[in-house]
Amino acid sequence: MTGPLTARQLAGLAAGHGDADTIAVLRGGQLGRRRLLTVAAARACRDGPLVRQSLELLTRAEHAESATVAAVLAHPPVTSWARAALGGAADPTYLATLATVAAVRAGLTFTLTLPRPADGVLPVPTIGAATVLRADGAIRLRGATGTLRIDGGADDDGVRVDARAGRLLDAGDGGIEWQPARRTVPFDPAGVLVDDQDPWRDCYHRPSAPRLDDAGAARLDRLAAGAGQWLREHLPAHVDALAGLLRSLVPLRPPPSGNPVSATSRDALGAIALSVPADAQTLALLLVHEAQHTKLGALLDLVPLHCEGGPARYRAPWRLDPRPVGALLQGAYAHLGVAEVWRQRRHEGTAAAFEYAYWREQTIRAVRQLAGATELTEVGRSFVTDMARTLHGWRDQLDGPVEAAARDVADAGAVRWGLANLRPDPDGVARLAHAWRHGVPPALDGAPSTVVPAPARPALTVAGGPEAAVRHRLLGGGGPHQSSPSDQAYAAGNSEDALAGYRRRLAADSGEVDAWVGLALAAHRTGQPAAARVLTHRPEVVRALSQTLVDADPLALAAWLAQGS
Repeated sequence: MTGPLTARQLAGLAAGHGDADTIAVLRGGQLGRRRLLTVAAARACRDGPLVRQSLELLTRAEHAESATVAAVLAHPPVTSWARAALGGAADPTYLATLATVAAVRAGLTFTLTLPRPADGVLPVPTIGAATVLRADGAIRLRGATGTLRIDGGADDDGVRVDARAGRLLDAGDGGIEWQPARRTVPFDPAGVLVDDQDPWRDCYHRPSAPRLDDAGAARLDRLAAGAGQWLREHLPAHVDALAGLLRSLVPLRPPPSGNPVSATSRDALGAIALSVPADAQTLALLLVHEAQHTKLGALLDLVPLHCEGGPARYRAPWRLDPRPVGALLQGAYAHLGVAEVWRQRRHEGTAAAFEYAYWREQTIRAVRQLAGATELTEVGRSFVTDMARTLHGWRDQLDGPVEAAARDVADAGAVRWGLANLRPDPDGVARLAHAWRHGVPPALDGAPSTVVPAPARPALTVAGGPEAAVRHRLLGGGGPHQSSPSDQAYAAGNSEDALAGYRRRLAADSGEVDAWVGLALAAHRTGQPAAARVLTHRPEVVRALSQTLVDADPLALAAWLAQGS
């Protein structure tokens, strides 16, 4: 059963896209959810005249122009505010400003009185924010003929603004300063809000940026226009989702590295938070990535694809920490979009071709895990099958060195994840050691491993090691400065020398992760695929056994274990 979506629409989403009609269903589901949340949040706020007046005003606006109320409730931070209000952590002022915007846009005439904000700033969602400079008492909001007047009790100290564009119409005598909201137009003529003022926008893993200055806003506008143009030309199937679901861009503070970051939140679907990147194509990539999260989040609000909760036991190939099935599905669906962007760019040069090969391979590995996940519902299994069909339909031929480098970096991540998070059963390791000593064939399945997450960085970024040398040689000419001689040898194609170097390093230190990674990669390159498979997929067992059998060669142990896998 697919609920409000047809099987065809669900298959279209699973393939990575979703047409305009499908996106409309997702948008309708979000609107219904926000309506219910808003009413429940209003009831949870402390009762008083302001709550009653705000609900009455929303009701009047709904009767006058329901589409206008829908547009206001589509403002992504409404969900964050409503959840906080349900938990007793929000006052009704935000509800009053939402009602004000809906009512004035619906053409109603009204007056609403609010307490003066403690910090003197009154955000008016989707329009802007008023800074009250002189008023000590209440703030009065008056709507008439599509304009909003905000004053501090005296007619001459207020401002009058256009309720749709947020444009200042009358500045008054300076008792109130008005900061209009800005919009950019990458996909939809109605524009996308640049949300750098709403107090409930801050629901991401990184802090939001303060209000952009004029130059920063103009730069984001230029980049958004360029990203929209690139997507319309190269990936028009993603434009429907962005035009239908994207309501606001939330600028984030850039990280110390300067690398662009982006995020979405189930508490603010319709918003994409991001640090402003350097170019339009990078912005297009970030938008597609986060639009995938937005679509899947909206879908999950309508159709369950997996059981809720569950242990963090899966390997998301782009992270070093274990993930529950829901997080793995989110990541796989997002990176399906990332891989598609790079697929369109693969002819731009070696770097773009590598990114495509790498993200295609990593997403295939994630989907392969999902295909065996017991937590998926019947609809979820069908969804994952359609994702796999899309990935395997991309049979683009790439240069051999590019494909090999992508496989090396992907395999290296698997080794690092296993060594960081998996702990083999000690009794099973002891039985394997006994079998080795007595020449008995191994039973690798008799040494099950348990996920014991290590305190490690969640993002799988590696500055050194053989995979960094491979990537650097492919893209930058030679290995990075910090590469070891064995890493340099591997990256240069001297696989036998590299293999010997990794064996020496492990003989000196059996806990060196980079050497285990190199051993797995070099074993594959030197014609020992069975040993390489064990080193890649069960590295924690080989390491534990090697530390028990201190005189045994790790590569020989891996080849022996392969007999029982």
